[in-house]
Amino acid sequence: MRCIISTSTDPYFNLATEEYLLKNNDEEIFLVYINEPCIVVGKHQNLLSEINLQYALEHNIKLARRISGGGTVYQDLNNLNFSFIHNCANLEKINFTKFTKPILEALREMGLDASFSGRNDLLVDSKKISGNAMHIFKTRVLSHGTLLFNTDLNKLSAALKNQPQNYTDKSIKSVRSKVTNISNYLESPKTIGAFKQILFQIITGKYQNPIIKQITNQETELIHEISKSKFETWEWIYGYSPKYVFQNSFSVGNLLISLEMQVEKGIIKRVITNIDIIQNPNYQQILDNLLNVKHEYNSILNLMKNDQEINTIQDINIRELCFSLF
Repeated sequence: MRCIISTSTDPYFNLATEEYLLKNNDEEIFLVYINEPCIVVGKHQNLLSEINLQYALEHNIKLARRISGGGTVYQDLNNLNFSFIHNCANLEKINFTKFTKPILEALREMGLDASFSGRNDLLVDSKKISGNAMHIFKTRVLSHGTLLFNTDLNKLSAALKNQPQNYTDKSIKSVRSKVTNISNYLESPKTIGAFKQILFQIITGKYQNPIIKQITNQETELIHEISKSKFETWEWIYGYSPKYVFQNSFSVGNLLISLEMQVEKGIIKRVITNIDIIQNPNYQQILDNLLNVKHEYNSILNLMKNDQEINTIQDINIRELCFSLF
């Protein structure tokens, strides 16, 4: 078992590290890492329907997509991520209980009364401290999860306060749960760094002849390539979302607009509104210009800032109008 502590807090690099280690060698792996504030959606989710986009943008929270399924998670510098990569000859015997057992045992050794739930979560006091997901590549399995140590739960709640009623699609939906922090139940350790080190020591101690080997310079270069070409791209983060229909009603000045947009691979393919074209031709023209544009805030904001028609309309707040489209 090769055991690694990532020194990076870049969520794209760490997600790329998991994919690289899964697909490019046959070693069994235990990896831990901490990400700077980010929201990570499951592979088959609709990013925009899972998050509070305005809050994320205003608080510089990175948006990311992982290769495993499951629901959306918020992470910060007080959340610890863990990953196991195993070779499995019999894929039918794969289950979350098996892969989370070392983590559960480690938490109990620290004095935490933790348990496994049927929804692939780890609980303390009937509240979620860890969510887990899995991805299979040939005969190798990645099983990874989060550990809320001392995460800002107010920011977590705000970042994931979504508007699912505005989106119609066939994507996997997150199931919201009551959450708590591990630090509330432990006298020590007091910091995420100390918690990471203790957990790492307990887990590596469970394996015979664990190999403590950090990511090499050569591996780092290859991982950066995967990060740049996949995990940091708009096509992966936004464009991989299943096709969906977005609906919303909002006011612009004295006009109440009802709007429907059909989006495929992140691109707006159709716009339907209740606008009277004769009475409000400028508004209709603005919304018609959304066709074949990325359903992404900055793309739409730049489009509207450069739209001469908007300059002819009084009492219009471009930022508010843009956020009404999400």
